[in-house]
Amino acid sequence: MKYFITSICCIFSVVIMAQTEPSITIKVDTTHIKIGEQLTYSIQVPKGKQVTFTKLELEGLEVAEDLPADTVNNKILKKYLITGFDSGSFYIKKQQVFLDAKAYFTDSLLINVATVAVDTTKLAPYYKTKGQETESYTFGEVWYRYQNYVYILLGIALFIVALYFLFRKKEEKEEVVIPKIPPYIAATKELKQLEEKELWQNNQIKEYYSELTDIVRKYIGDELFVQALETTTEELMDLLKGENKQQKLGLDKDILEKLEGLLSQADFVKFAKQKPLERDIKGHKYDAEAVIETIHKIVTSKKTVKENEVQ
Repeated sequence: MKYFITSICCIFSVVIMAQTEPSITIKVDTTHIKIGEQLTYSIQVPKGKQVTFTKLELEGLEVAEDLPADTVNNKILKKYLITGFDSGSFYIKKQQVFLDAKAYFTDSLLINVATVAVDTTKLAPYYKTKGQETESYTFGEVWYRYQNYVYILLGIALFIVALYFLFRKKEEKEEVVIPKIPPYIAATKELKQLEEKELWQNNQIKEYYSELTDIVRKYIGDELFVQALETTTEELMDLLKGENKQQKLGLDKDILEKLEGLLSQADFVKFAKQKPLERDIKGHKYDAEAVIETIHKIVTSKKTVKENEVQ
């Protein structure tokens, strides 16, 4: 009886997990193409959800055609035709998809692009030699003919430079040390400059949120010595929560929720083209200031405690 109840619970939990996590799959018709050839890259998501496909980000490859999304077998299918003009192995990295305004990521995929082999049997036949014509020299021909003289001149120039540094009087120069601006002062100054630009007031909401979150991320990275710029919202929050627990920073739940809300809203604005209300924009500005002020007070307090212990 216990075994039967345990089995039923396990099956029920698996079903619940399967329902909570939507299935996002990718597919290509081939992972090996030649230069100039195309492959079909597909992203498949469940039907019944509000889907937003972001712009495909590629390195070393190019999107030849962005096909409209279609519904197939109760799934939403988005296809892209991808090509490459350089040989090598290139990753189609994780792509971001929004389902019901929540961000998810696809798997990455390796694509190999090979050069096109030349069939020498199909080359054009030789023709009789025409009369001699006068043509200008190419750079390669000039270099081949005069490269020895170039090397000699370079050797002489290097010898003269060596003599100059060997016999010249060494002047004592004082090193100019440019003091580094503390992260808190830099962040406060950048927030003020951002407000003076009046970006969101001029309908540049995407640019405003991008600069606002960059200021907050840079401050967190410089102040807490964590990788904050090159991470997703979810990765940064997991990292910050871990540091908060490990280093006992003392960041409370409320300030972490404000930071996560700010970063998530910025993602929606940048990738889903959301336009928040004026009161929400002002609220996120205050949240950014609150996050910076809270972390600054915590770090300052810890430094004061350490200095007192040393004394």
